[in-house]
Amino acid sequence: MVWQHFSASLRWPTFDYVDRKLYASGRKFEEAVQQLCPALLRGVEADLWRLPQGTTELSLTVAGAANCANTVPPISSFLATVRTAAFIEPHYQPNEPGALPDLRPADLAPPVDDVDLALLTKQNRFAGFALALHEPCFRGGGHNLDTLEWTLRYDRGIRPFANVHRVDEYWRIREQVLGPGRVEADNTPFRKGTDRDFAPASKAIPDARAAELMEAMHVTCMLHPLIAEVACDRYSGGFYYDAVRSAFQAVEHRVAVLAGATEVGERLMGIAFGAKPDPPKITVTRSTGGSLESEQNGMQFLFKGAMGALRNPRMHGPDEKDARDEADEMLVFASFLMRRLDIEDEQRKAAPPGP
Repeated sequence: MVWQHFSASLRWPTFDYVDRKLYASGRKFEEAVQQLCPALLRGVEADLWRLPQGTTELSLTVAGAANCANTVPPISSFLATVRTAAFIEPHYQPNEPGALPDLRPADLAPPVDDVDLALLTKQNRFAGFALALHEPCFRGGGHNLDTLEWTLRYDRGIRPFANVHRVDEYWRIREQVLGPGRVEADNTPFRKGTDRDFAPASKAIPDARAAELMEAMHVTCMLHPLIAEVACDRYSGGFYYDAVRSAFQAVEHRVAVLAGATEVGERLMGIAFGAKPDPPKITVTRSTGGSLESEQNGMQFLFKGAMGALRNPRMHGPDEKDARDEADEMLVFASFLMRRLDIEDEQRKAAPPGP
């Protein structure tokens, strides 16, 4: 059903669409989806504890598409996309430090090794892009559905996938890159969540009331625009580790600009927020009474801790993986720090012009 909708419209269906289609045919989404697993289908929580929002897109991985009919041309285009990116990456010369190479439809112009030219239609190249967008060998991208133009970003993580010509080759390398823990989780079928118990051990709160309280504890917030700008594409691509790293890099850069300092990390935060006896260069406090000094010191420690515990390991340590739930919390924390920096910005804008 997911692939039929995509092949007809070049759009992934929403949860509402799939849910209604299943219900109209006499099946429940929760029962049908338990025949699948995250290695095939994206957009669904592994334990079905919370169903997707109505507008959430349900998309297929490459393995999911390979299990559908009439997917040979898009998958061949996907594999050509991977090989082309892997060929270009070692020779890429960025215009500015840190810029990632990107791949566009024109980069797949014939000849592309052994791909049948008839498979490289504009629609098939777009379908190959749609399968590639959330795969771990790429780092997100964007598209225009009206023109079928698209962009995929990538980095050195594309290198292990050079010369893949078949889905099984690609998938074997993909599993090696993700590691056994992630592979095992992705290959575990979706299941009804029965192991979450939010009631106290005494069972003093009835199950229905516990579920009600649990629902009330669910919160959402809009991320600070400067955090959303650097994290959105990476997060939507499933690269939560990169999203968190980029978010705290953005915080660090803004502090450096506001403080007029060239230091980095924890040392930068000490200079910016006032390491005694030096006064702070940046003020991010809201207190006006006796708690002012306490809040300023506390904010300094929050910014320092963010650099030491969250930014530094992602800049200098091994490229680990962040769970989505924890990444959500870290991105909210980065957003909070960025909004506190707005205080300094607003004070400077409101200050009278200097002589």
